[in-house]
Formats: sequence, C-alpha cells, structure tokens
Amino acid sequence: MATFVSNDVQVLLDQPKNQGMTVTCYADTSVSEGFEPHWLQPLKTEVSRVRQRLAGDHQARLEFERNIEEIRRALESSGARQARGMAVFSAAARGFFLALPASVPYDNRLVVDEDPYVVPLLEADFRERAYLVVLTDTHHAVWYAAGPGGRRTLGEIDEAVPKKQHSAGERWGKQQATIERHRKDHILHFQKELAQKVKEAWSESSYKGIILLGEHEVLEQFRNVLPARLAARVVHEAPHAWTGNQAEIDEVVGAVIETARANEESRVLVELDRRLHEATAVAAGQQEVINALSDGQVTALILGPDPGTAGWQCTGCHALFATLHTVCPNCHEQCRTVNLWQEILAFAVRHDIWVHRVHPSATLLRHGGIAALLARDEPPWGQTGDESRQPLDGGG
Repeated sequence: MATFVSNDVQVLLDQPKNQGMTVTCYADTSVSEGFEPHWLQPLKTEVSRVRQRLAGDHQARLEFERNIEEIRRALESSGARQARGMAVFSAAARGFFLALPASVPYDNRLVVDEDPYVVPLLEADFRERAYLVVLTDTHHAVWYAAGPGGRRTLGEIDEAVPKKQHSAGERWGKQQATIERHRKDHILHFQKELAQKVKEAWSESSYKGIILLGEHEVLEQFRNVLPARLAARVVHEAPHAWTGNQAEIDEVVGAVIETARANEESRVLVELDRRLHEATAVAAGQQEVINALSDGQVTALILGPDPGTAGWQCTGCHALFATLHTVCPNCHEQCRTVNLWQEILAFAVRHDIWVHRVHPSATLLRHGGIAALLARDEPPWGQTGDESRQPLDGGG
C-alpha cells in the first residue's frame, strides 16, 4: 500500500518533539452483553499502572490526571458510543487534543510518552485502504475505488471500435485485414486513454493496489500500455465479461477484493523468502532496514506487529539507531529514546514508501520482524554508501 495518510494522522506525525507529556489511548468502544464498554476495565488497569510509575513525580502525576480526564470524557461521549473504536490523543499542558472514532475496535492500550503513539492508527489506515479496480473489454471500461467500505465509481469511458469482421473470399480478405488493422488501432488508442485515466486516479488517492477484471488477452494488452510503476502495482487479475449489472459488479468486486487481500500477504512473504535466498535486493533486520531507508534504496517495507522496540534518534540530525546511542556519531548531539516502529513508519509516510503489514513468518521473526524490498537499479532518492548515508529523519 502507498503510505499517503489522512490529515488527522499527518497532524499527529507533525507534532513538535520534546514538548512534554502526551497520553495516547486506543479503546474498544463496543459493549459487552452487560452494556459495559470493553475499554472500561483495561483502562482502569493501565491508569493504575501509570500512577504507580509516576508516584515519585508529583508534577508529572498531575499532568497525567489532566490528560486522563480529557480522555475519559471522549470515551464516554455519544460519538464514542456510536463508534466501535476510538483513538484519543491528549497533551493538556500545550492545549492539544484529538479524538478519532473508528468503524472497527482497537486493542485497548494506553501509552504515556513525549510523542503521540500512532502505529495502531497507521495500521488501521492501511487495512482500510481501497483497491483501484478496473473492469474493461476492448471498448468499454469503468474503474472504481473498492474496499471494506464498499465500491465507488470513479470514471467510465467508451470507444467506437469497429466490429471484428469474418472472411468472405480473397478480395474481401484484404479489405478485412485493413479493417482489422483499423480496429486494433482503435483498441490501442482506447487502452492508452484508459491507462492515462488509471494513472490519474492512482495519483489522486492512496490504494492498496490495482485489480484488473476482464478477458485475459485484453488484460495482458492493457498491462503492456500501463506505465511500468503501475503495472507493478497490479496485485490481482480475474476473468469477467463486461456487464452493466451493478449488483453483479458489486458481487464480483467484493469477492475479488477478498481474494486479493488473502493473497497479498502470502505473495509478499514468498517474495521476501526468494530475495533472501538469492541474497539480492533485500534488507532484513532493524538496523539493516534503517540503513537501506537512509540510502534511498527501499521500494517496500514489510513489518510484523509493533513489538514496542525502543530506538534512539538524534535530536540534531534526526538519525535513527536500533541500538543504544546516547550521543549521535554523526553530529555529536544527544539522542532520545523513541518507538522504533513508529519512526520507521513515519519515514515511510513522508517518502511515499510502500508498506506491507503482515503476520510475521518464521523468516521475518528471525530478522526482528522487519524487512525491506530494495530497488534493483539506482536508488529512487538519496545516496548510497555508509560515508554519504543520509540521516533517517522521521520528522521533528
């Protein structure tokens, strides 16, 4: 999935660093049979834990209580009762507050840190991304944004293509050949126009990938006129005859999306295994991935669930390290402790790097739950080599 994010997530990523306490709460706001919300008891437990941790710091304890009060109000609001999940961010000391309802529940979690904790929010954003679905034959096409929330028509085009002729004698055969060349020219013009429309649609939003529906021969021809970077984003093809029946289209698109989602993770992990076996165009392991990101080599990230691993980021040049660094070896400024997954994801967001969130395979676990697919030619941005490596700036 490309990593464009919503305005709310971008606001959180752009929050200033080292500006005091931020309390982040993810909550399952669905209710049990006894009408008690699922977040209530877990939040009480987490609040008690934090209070014990802050028992020796009176000022921090007061600040935490102010933030928890704001979060409780949000979770008890009518908006929260109508949602299935809530992500709430409070930094009362600097007047920042943001509550985001969700259509799916979150795992209950409370995080106290200097930065908003956005990994679950990003993961939810990635899960809900739509596919760009194209249904086409030789002269009709319609394309949709389709995902868990349903299908939305983005555009439709038609081309006046001459019908296929049948032979009727030698003289007629020559005329037929001329008509067939003319017909193929019309089809090529139509497919080039469709490719441009798909290119425009792809640039206007963030999609998990492209799904093509139609006859195999037609789809192969169409893929050949797609720009290479878009052809590489085709994650699924399926045979389907042209139809104007919207109910039938809905049923087919829904089934194809489920298949594409199920296949995507296994396809990515198979590709990772293959590249590791060949020892080519791959980085595996936390610092190895950080280095590849800094070098501008990464075309796609592959991450398992956030293990809560700490990283260290320079307060000066923003270089990121997977191992303990109190002082930056590059600029000699102080380093601060950060959530490693969050900083890597933030970097991916800012540089439009594809992200695959997967259930970790044994291979991925052996490499710390993170790997990256690399460009096979020159890096798309940045420099290569340790001496010229650019800091991994996740923001700030």
